[in-house]
Amino acid sequence: MTIMLTLILADAELETVPEPLWGHPAIVNSANMRGKKPSRILLDSSLHHGAMKNLPEAERRGRPDLTHFFLITALESILNKKGKLRVYVHTRNNELIKMAPDLRIMRSYSRFVGLVEQLFVDGRVPQAPEKPLMEMERNRPLASIIKEGKPHAVIALSPEGAPVKLAQYLTKFPQEKNVVCIIGG
Repeated sequence: MTIMLTLILADAELETVPEPLWGHPAIVNSANMRGKKPSRILLDSSLHHGAMKNLPEAERRGRPDLTHFFLITALESILNKKGKLRVYVHTRNNELIKMAPDLRIMRSYSRFVGLVEQLFVDGRVPQAPEKPLMEMERNRPLASIIKEGKPHAVIALSPEGAPVKLAQYLTKFPQEKNVVCIIGG
């Protein structure tokens, strides 16, 4: 057995529209076009930037596109296909989203958004309890997620950190150990 790598997209800007924005024309229009309630659509800065300007940390919020790109990249990786990768998304609101290793993220961004909106409503996709492809747990601080995995090492990627080649860096760890890699979302 070799190293099991856990990738966590931390503080991901993935959230439904906050209640104070439900009545904003940009939000109402976006929800009406999709036949949904404003409370059940994802906050997306490319569509809702006018509504978001007074939100705290507005410049960071509403970026489901980053999560979409991260998931496509991670879940299509060779490491995942070999069964040596776990992928989690941890949101700014302490929600943990677990991905089944066999999940294939659709390349269509709008279909991805619909899937995540369903996840926020139902807590799992599909709703069948046997084997969800995506599952959400609320009130999960990042520290508890890291601790739960009992990692041998935790690597946090940061622009201030020393540049290393990840594949080479991971060879430092003994076989059969878990490594958690945290990427800011």
